[in-house]
Amino acid sequence: MRFSSLCATTLIALSVVDSVLAQAPLKKHKKGKKGKKAKSSNSSPEIGTLMDKAFPMWKVDENGNRQEIKTCTVESCEWNPFYVTKRYDGLHPDYGGHPTDIDVNYAFFGASPFGGQPYSGTPHHCKMCDADDIKAGECPKLKTLDDKGPAGPGHVPPHISLASLTWGVEDGLFSDSEMFNYDSYECRIIPDVLLKMIRNYYPRTEGEYVDYPPPIVPEGGDFQYEFPAGNGIDNQEPPYAPGPPHWCTDEMKASGHWDGVCPYVFEGPDAGKYRHPHIAFAALEVYLANMAMPDKCAETWLENNPDFIDPNRVTTDTPFPEMDADGEDATSVANWIGQPVLPWNYDSGDPKITSGLVTTEIYFTAC
Repeated sequence: MRFSSLCATTLIALSVVDSVLAQAPLKKHKKGKKGKKAKSSNSSPEIGTLMDKAFPMWKVDENGNRQEIKTCTVESCEWNPFYVTKRYDGLHPDYGGHPTDIDVNYAFFGASPFGGQPYSGTPHHCKMCDADDIKAGECPKLKTLDDKGPAGPGHVPPHISLASLTWGVEDGLFSDSEMFNYDSYECRIIPDVLLKMIRNYYPRTEGEYVDYPPPIVPEGGDFQYEFPAGNGIDNQEPPYAPGPPHWCTDEMKASGHWDGVCPYVFEGPDAGKYRHPHIAFAALEVYLANMAMPDKCAETWLENNPDFIDPNRVTTDTPFPEMDADGEDATSVANWIGQPVLPWNYDSGDPKITSGLVTTEIYFTAC
């Protein structure tokens, strides 16, 4: 069943940027063109350390299998360190996924609503009448020519916000009191302050799209947990060539379908070590919030977001196509490393209204 009314699925338009543009712009910085910047006295701990602290991981054996299943509570829940698929993102941690961009309230993801259309919950905005075999790349992301409209800056990749927040803290662009307002945003960076950081390092020319660099280059933050698949599925050893982080078969790549369903690096010395930039960003937020407001913000993401494991919560997981390991236990490595079945067999699923999703009706239209 699909929603019969656009109003039933359209949530509040993003509107956090107006106050940014009314203020004087910060001095522009060019980062990373000659390598990573040396750590300043304001540098945060290494991001992998912060992720492990904000999202405590369970123990695995040499093949990535979980060694002990513990009771998951807000204070004790653990996450999968052998992370190889986004299929179970947004679901209970025991399935092996991590929170989605929507779950961590990343302000500039620009996710499509869960209206029953293809690729709901992703940054790809398909129309209600699009068939389930449409390719994700044919559905646009939110791209804007300025930061003033209802979609704000549009889709800003999370690694860009991670880099901007990291550098902004190092450069002392804002004080703790300027970055946080617990009454309005709890333990998250104020979105318009984050946007000012982004525009400080990634300025926009009015009337043009912003060309953001990829995460693996210094200009994009030199994110160390990407492990791109540029060398192909049969060569999973470093050094890695530029490419997507999803390791698809040649047949899958040739199909042109959404590569987000393919597993992350799952063999070799870096198997399971991929981490989402939005998880890294959330971990940095947790660290900074705890430093600024230790009486209000805890050291783990789940303690600050206990509703995530509420059994009545509407989940933010995105529908997946038929996979060749669907017969395996959903909590097993064998299931997690499955590849999509070809020909592509995908069901966009039923609509749902998910808390925290921000979108605009402009990109969610009937045909």
